[in-house]
Amino acid sequence: MDFEGRLNIRLHARGGRVEGVEIRSSRPVHASRVFVGKGVEAALSLLPLLFSVCGTAQACAGVRACEQALGHSPGPETERLREALVGLETLQQHLWHLMLRWPAFLGEAPLEEAMIGARRLLDARRRQLSPDEGPFRPGREVGKIREGEPAAGEALVRLLAETVFGEPPEAWLERVALAELEAWAAGRRTVAARLLDQVMARNWQGVGRSPVPPLPLLQEAQLRPAFREDAFVERPRWQGVCRETSALTRTRSPLLQRLHDTLGNGLLTRLVARLTEVARLALEPPALAPLPADGAGEGTGIGRAEAARGRLFHRVELDGERILDYRILAPTEWNFHPRGVVASSLSGIAGTAAEMERQARLVVDAIDPCVGYDLEIC
Repeated sequence: MDFEGRLNIRLHARGGRVEGVEIRSSRPVHASRVFVGKGVEAALSLLPLLFSVCGTAQACAGVRACEQALGHSPGPETERLREALVGLETLQQHLWHLMLRWPAFLGEAPLEEAMIGARRLLDARRRQLSPDEGPFRPGREVGKIREGEPAAGEALVRLLAETVFGEPPEAWLERVALAELEAWAAGRRTVAARLLDQVMARNWQGVGRSPVPPLPLLQEAQLRPAFREDAFVERPRWQGVCRETSALTRTRSPLLQRLHDTLGNGLLTRLVARLTEVARLALEPPALAPLPADGAGEGTGIGRAEAARGRLFHRVELDGERILDYRILAPTEWNFHPRGVVASSLSGIAGTAAEMERQARLVVDAIDPCVGYDLEIC
């Protein structure tokens, strides 16, 4: 079975403007049914292997769902370690975009050596924090986190300063005004700066603005009835409305607020949100984000993790430790809903056929489908 699938995005244009958007998905959204009949330990061992994209976030959401169903309450150090490991994975996913995909939009060669170096340092940091999969096994508590030597973290910050920001990440985070961002981009010292400068030079800062609201921070009691319906996993809505969950919806800063106020959730705001999260993840651990439970130990559980591309939910139903039902709701299904934020963002894009395609690919990449996609303009 193909556990990733693919998206087909078709733009219907007339007179140099996109007037309609079709999004079709071959993603096997019910693939998690392969866990039915298996034991909890076996399923959690398979989870990051079968769903390799954001495998750490998948493991984190899965163990939280199972712990809730079993009545286990993980300690704060265990949850802190889980969040740290998910944060490292998110940072790696963001850097994959910045170093390997963003250069393509500029006609430049990918920064393969820098990406190899970043991955090596991130792997070293993971091994320092957790040498095994203990944090993602229900009921297994960790002691005080093994902080290890700071060398890998410091080397990573230096690498990002050189290849992504052209300055220390903490200095980049100090910018609060659009004029300061423009000056940084105009320096064109890194791929990221050159891409933002190009977006601003073409006046594409607000391309892709969308009225689709962010997904609120839902509680287990709210989610439980929704997960009974297959449609919630296939084409999710909340309170009858499509929602967005992404790096943009969870990232806050004075600069991002200024961009929101002037440009909404357009292209430039999204690119800056990714850069902001990269800088923060390199400098500080993410905040805890376990899903508060009100029905722990009753045989069903819902776990959450903030994956690189948005909020990930797992829902499990158990008979003892045997799985009766397993459902996964990934951020792709929210963001690439046929009437979701991507469809809304691409509607209204204007220009020549080449310009429309370029803008569309930038917007799709900024929101991030997590899987391969085909784009057609007709």
